[in-house]
Amino acid sequence: MSQGTETAKPARVHADLQNPEYVAWLRFLETSETWSREEIERYQLEQFRKIVAHAYSNTAAYRELWDRAGVPPESIRALGDVQRLPLVTRDDIRDRLVAFRAPWANDEYVTTGGSTGVPLGFYRNRDAFAKELASKAHQYHRIGWREGDRQLVLRGLTIDALDQIEYVENFEELRCSSYHLTDENMERYYRRALEYQPRWLRCYPSAGSLFARFLDERGWRIPSIVGVLCASENLYDGQRALLQKVFSRVFSHYGHYELAALAGYCEHESTYHVLPQYGYAELVDAAGPVTTPGSTGEIVATSFLMYATPFVRYRTGDVAVLKGFGCAKCGRPYQVWERIDGRLQEFVQTATGRLISMTAMNMHDGTFDQVQQFQFHQSHKGEVVLQYVPRPAFDSAALQLMRARLMTKLGSDMKLDFKPVESIALTKRGKHRFLIQELKLGYGDA
Repeated sequence: MSQGTETAKPARVHADLQNPEYVAWLRFLETSETWSREEIERYQLEQFRKIVAHAYSNTAAYRELWDRAGVPPESIRALGDVQRLPLVTRDDIRDRLVAFRAPWANDEYVTTGGSTGVPLGFYRNRDAFAKELASKAHQYHRIGWREGDRQLVLRGLTIDALDQIEYVENFEELRCSSYHLTDENMERYYRRALEYQPRWLRCYPSAGSLFARFLDERGWRIPSIVGVLCASENLYDGQRALLQKVFSRVFSHYGHYELAALAGYCEHESTYHVLPQYGYAELVDAAGPVTTPGSTGEIVATSFLMYATPFVRYRTGDVAVLKGFGCAKCGRPYQVWERIDGRLQEFVQTATGRLISMTAMNMHDGTFDQVQQFQFHQSHKGEVVLQYVPRPAFDSAALQLMRARLMTKLGSDMKLDFKPVESIALTKRGKHRFLIQELKLGYGDA
């Protein structure tokens, strides 16, 4: 579309609000938000038993798995009984998709982005995606976002326009390519945003941070933006600080393409509140369920939305830190995670076997001021290579500073090498990965 077209269009109903499944689920979430802990647990048990009965009756894989474990569906009488069901992995479902698939009318085949290796393909019932969108919108409503608000979008969207900008009327979005974040294009995005006056920036944290840094170095701001909505990547402290400085408040949510768990920031603090109507989420370590605040566990999730391919006690490979149950600030009796440390493949392993999260390595103290982008690469235990795109002012002092500060995090049992590169490739979905991890890590390693 031609430049400026978006400002002349009359207001219209947002596309999602024209979907009855979206609207119905959104209303359900609004009415159930005031549920007590007891009401939530009753609902979760009911939904868990429903999906287990469905999976047992309609998939060969779950029936075999649970028969072998001696746990028939009718034995699940309380939420504590959930622990008796064996875990399933990404590889289990990928390798035996036909056996894990349940017959469902008008389902659709979808695939994950494959950011940790081979993509996972599965079948999704179409109402699940409408509920997914409504669930995210419900979380965004906490901070004032509404369907129809103008948005500047920096996500992995393919845009055919020569200027890498596309206005999408039905969603009120000015979409800018995250695949082409050159200085020339980012200045163009900025100029168009000033004309468009978006209320929100929706972005991958990596793309949004790059754009924010570009603006900050020039002293530029987009005054109309009141908040940043981050998703699809881990949000690191340094990124959040930069986005808050350049734009405004930052809201992040955790989710994944399998639609098994969803958690979004509280409106009062930067902690993740797990949405209990969406699915049943657990944190699990090598010893079992994580119940102690401050402890870390792998997110194991059961979707209440996915029936075409059920995900029951599914190991996500993502790691979170438990804060507790219930939030004193907002009053919701939800499970609360202090932070998301990312996927197990977002840890580096030292020579002595310690695992260090990229959360610790993504520093925000000036360590990376003289590089445009960076990426760690590990193919051998105890060794890691930092690939970086140097900025014009980069020199030996900047290199020494990076080494000194990174080694304080890595420790003496890790060898660190540096490799300057001209560019760092994005994933197929336009995301930036801070670590290419070739080692096979399991949660027991942590």
